Amino acid sequence: MSTNPFTYGNPISDPARFFGRRAEVEQVYTRLLNAEFESSSIVGERRTGKTSLLNYIAHPNVAIAHGLDPARYLLVYADLQMVDQKTTPTRFWARLLRRISCKVKDDELEAEFKQASEQQEIDNYTLDDLFYLIDERDLHFVLLLDEFENVTENTNFGTDFFYGLRALAIHHNLALITASRQELITLCHSDAVRASPFFNIFANINLPAFDEEEAKGLLNRSLEKTSVRFTPTELTLLFDIAGYHPYFLQAAAHFLFAAHARGMVAQQRKTFLLREFKEEAIPSLADYWRHSDDSEKIILTALALLAQQGKAGERRFSSDKLEQLYNRSDLTLSRLEKRALVTSGEKGYTLFSTVFGAWIVAELTDVMADTQSYEEWLAANQSAVQRLSRSARDEVREILPQIKAGYRQFIVDWLSNPQTLISAVTLLRGALGG
Repeated sequence: MSTNPFTYGNPISDPARFFGRRAEVEQVYTRLLNAEFESSSIVGERRTGKTSLLNYIAHPNVAIAHGLDPARYLLVYADLQMVDQKTTPTRFWARLLRRISCKVKDDELEAEFKQASEQQEIDNYTLDDLFYLIDERDLHFVLLLDEFENVTENTNFGTDFFYGLRALAIHHNLALITASRQELITLCHSDAVRASPFFNIFANINLPAFDEEEAKGLLNRSLEKTSVRFTPTELTLLFDIAGYHPYFLQAAAHFLFAAHARGMVAQQRKTFLLREFKEEAIPSLADYWRHSDDSEKIILTALALLAQQGKAGERRFSSDKLEQLYNRSDLTLSRLEKRALVTSGEKGYTLFSTVFGAWIVAELTDVMADTQSYEEWLAANQSAVQRLSRSARDEVREILPQIKAGYRQFIVDWLSNPQTLISAVTLLRGALGG
């Protein structure tokens, strides 16, 4: 039996194993090759492959294939996960300058960058002088900065830092490719930083889920050098539980391949896959939920409950149907699709994974985990319920005891809109057996 070709957890480092994201790669390189040598901001949820994409873009062979002359274009990757509250702009630049010095093949330039990295303070004038030396030699630097929100959210990095970095990028042969969980302008530690023109130099490139062709191509290419072939039923199950999400699809396929390798029969493979996949996936799904705002949670909940109550196989629901449940659904659906948590098609919208839907319903109704009774919660939150209309109040009192305490306020807020009250109550009652 061949080695399992499906990996998950660590980023892809070998460009031969990188798959998909063709449009995003082309957009990054197109901006690097235009006359202005422009910067890009890669935006995607955790586990959508941001680091793998940066690794791929930074690889010399990939850069050459896209028209970047390695003698003139130097790509430097830096993982900023270690940036913390002790990190200052000087410490940040010292690390980057050492990385840059390792890339240059000019002894004088290497010495200048090393010397600058050892200074007690590295200010914008020092950096400006260094990058003039790069310009004089007709060199172009691309800094690939992973987890860049660790900088924008760090109070040690004030407006001077971002103005200086912008000036380097627009006046010198320097381009930035950042990766972050959300758009950078939303990940700022202050309004002053958020108002900085620094963010205007980027084109945002979102990483949604793969499309169907990419997802099937990933599976087929990975299996082609093995003796294992997934059955049509197994492929359907894979796409049901993992969708076209690159990480979850790799993880699910890994477990299914392992089941084949162990010689399991069809039912055993299914049981093994579901058990192992849920154990791996749920911590990440819970993290996605925690990082969703209330409007996103409402749409995620609505899709989960609709799928639970729908006819067999019915998982997609129209924007009109969702608008009846939450009248700000369009913008929210757009955000969720960018985050790869929701996918759209001709028949409407669906959660990317049936496992995610089942987890949401279980999480909302896990009242056994409460340390506070419903009566105690109601006594402490009477004012919130009293703000509802009389009809909404009556409905809420029937529904809330079956909702986990931490989500009752969220349900109250959802049902506070009289335009969608009836539809939302009907949906919740159906799910809760009311």
